Amino acid sequence: MSSLSSQNQQQRAHDVGRRNETTWSDIDKTRLYGIGSVMYSALTVALHPLTVAKIRRQVATNNNQTTFNSGSFFQNYYRGLSVVVSLAIPARIIYISTLEFTRELIDTNTRQFIFNPPPAMAAYEKQLQSLSPFVTPFSGGIAGGMAAVSSQAIIVPMDVISQKLMVMEATKYRQKGSAVNVMKSIIATEGYGGLFRGFGLSLFTSLPAGTIWWASYAGVKDQLNHYADPNYPMEAIPVIARQGFVQVTSAFSAALAASILTQPLDTIKTRMQVAKGKPVFFSPVAVAKELASTSGLFKGLLPRIGHMGVWGSVL
Repeated sequence: MSSLSSQNQQQRAHDVGRRNETTWSDIDKTRLYGIGSVMYSALTVALHPLTVAKIRRQVATNNNQTTFNSGSFFQNYYRGLSVVVSLAIPARIIYISTLEFTRELIDTNTRQFIFNPPPAMAAYEKQLQSLSPFVTPFSGGIAGGMAAVSSQAIIVPMDVISQKLMVMEATKYRQKGSAVNVMKSIIATEGYGGLFRGFGLSLFTSLPAGTIWWASYAGVKDQLNHYADPNYPMEAIPVIARQGFVQVTSAFSAALAASILTQPLDTIKTRMQVAKGKPVFFSPVAVAKELASTSGLFKGLLPRIGHMGVWGSVL
């Protein structure tokens, strides 16, 4: 009887914590892929300067190369925007679909296993139920990693083309600064494989980044969600303000964790993808050793935290 009572209490606590969350089965897919794509494009445009700043800092060999010597803000900090917008939408659809479907599937089945274990595991019922606080970050982490990996086939060519535009010298950019020209140049000198330069390292980077981000986000949000409950005794603060606080805090906490822990890999990946000439084999470890004597591996960290934090807050 006490075991059943304890189980019901944990389930009720879980229900309160997740009352304000939207699951994949609740989402209107037409609105997600229609209105969501428009909103995603607008947010991509708004945050693009942060991406340009991050990329230029990561590949710069001196401080002068992080800024532009001529041209307007729009001309400089919106380089590569067209290719990013055109390819990021299908990549994002794949990412969100994989993320939300997988997260709900893992979460539901894991909780079913914990609170209703098979006969062979009945003796460990209390131990299993003690793991319930970890289900949300676990399901979020696994789903985030799978979503990040699933979208790489589109993201890598997008990164290779757009990043070359972002770091291109001003004179060359005025003459050949278009996505089509860059793509033709890559194919002519490197073959179609050049569009997928750094694919393996991109996969290796996106998996831990996605896993850390969503595990951190889900874990922090799960701990703070009770503040957003309408019945929580904080009537002086509107519910929508509390919900916003929970969302932004969770997003920036996740952005901070994921950015710091994966920034070195992201920097090495970026340098590989914008390298000139035909692709040659060189170890990412060699690049890491080259930069280890400085703070080079963490160049562009602040723009990346800001980008990921804002994305997560609006997502």
